[in-house]
Amino acid sequence: MPSPRAASFSHAPDLDYGCLADIDAALAAKAWLTPLPKQLAARYAGAQRAALRPHNRRVLFFVAFMFDLFHFSMFKSAPEIVPLSAWLRLGVMTPAAGLFLVLDSQNRLGRFYSPCLVFITVLPTLIAAILVLNTSPDNHTCMPDLYAIPLLLLATGLVARLTPLEVFCIAGLSVAAFCFAVSAAAFVPATSLTSLLLSDTAVGLGAVMFNLQLEARDRRVFLLRGADAIIRTALTLRNQGLLAQAQTDGLTGVANRRCFDETFATTWRDACATSGRLGLIIIDIDHFKKFNDRYGHQGGDDCLRLVATRASQDVRQGDLFARYGGEEFAVILPGAPLADAVAVAERIRTGILTLNLPHQGAGEGKTLTVSLGVAVIAPTAADDPRRLIELADSNLYAAKRGGRNQVSASLEFCA
Repeated sequence: MPSPRAASFSHAPDLDYGCLADIDAALAAKAWLTPLPKQLAARYAGAQRAALRPHNRRVLFFVAFMFDLFHFSMFKSAPEIVPLSAWLRLGVMTPAAGLFLVLDSQNRLGRFYSPCLVFITVLPTLIAAILVLNTSPDNHTCMPDLYAIPLLLLATGLVARLTPLEVFCIAGLSVAAFCFAVSAAAFVPATSLTSLLLSDTAVGLGAVMFNLQLEARDRRVFLLRGADAIIRTALTLRNQGLLAQAQTDGLTGVANRRCFDETFATTWRDACATSGRLGLIIIDIDHFKKFNDRYGHQGGDDCLRLVATRASQDVRQGDLFARYGGEEFAVILPGAPLADAVAVAERIRTGILTLNLPHQGAGEGKTLTVSLGVAVIAPTAADDPRRLIELADSNLYAAKRGGRNQVSASLEFCA
């Protein structure tokens, strides 16, 4: 019999990688019923119940329907209990099953789901036992109806998917009801009593063993899927970390040239497609070679880190601040008017001044400064992306020629 879909993992963001050791230990345990780690037991129970409840509703609907059909056999085999059969089947079993199916489909049973499931599953067996006990002692044709009790246990125990506790309760109650009914029924021949009791007990044990076997399989599948989900999550995070590392400048911690090139190409295409604007700022540390000569390369590295950290705080949300190369940095400003781009550049320039980094080779100020070139254009598909970079670079050199520590922006080529 194909089993209904068992509980599974779709993602495991809240389970740490260390949980794999517990899963491996559970899978390696020499237990017939695979144990569940504590942190996964509740997750498994909830997921398993959600996956199997629709299946169990279909099974119970079918069992209730077939149980009602047995009523028509009473007209021939046991006419004396037809009224009782009609009342118990149509007045008790059918409404109870219908109420359970409706409440369960609306998820309104809550913590009472399991006891209600056990009750509604055992109820047909109890009704059948009552009918057997009320059958006339002189009736010798009701044996087929007696055999219906093991069939009910077979249908519910082998077709429905139950927890170990539920299947133990259902099998125990059903076998007990059958044994009592058979032992007390006056029409059952003494020669058939032992075989009937053993047959129903075997069916009950078979139902228990079958459900436990499926439970063991589902637990192993659940744990294997859980391990797979944890590993995939860890790999995803690792790949994201590697991607971030590949796009980050190792010295300054800001975006590197590769990230700049990829972002610039993307934002250029977006600006062309939307007829929007694209701004670019190129920043160069003034007299950086002299700074390196005076303070050494270690001092130069420290200077680059400080400048990158301070300047990256002055860009707009959505802008990309990147190390462009050497002592140069760049800012990509999607959708920025020229005035906004110039304002960002001025914030960066004044922010660097507030660092008050000593620079004996810088001239009169003796403080580290930067020069900035700004350009904004509204590109079209026919334009060359290098046009914006060349324009910003040209304005940077204009700021250098103008005395450094200033912002230069060209209006002539800006849309």
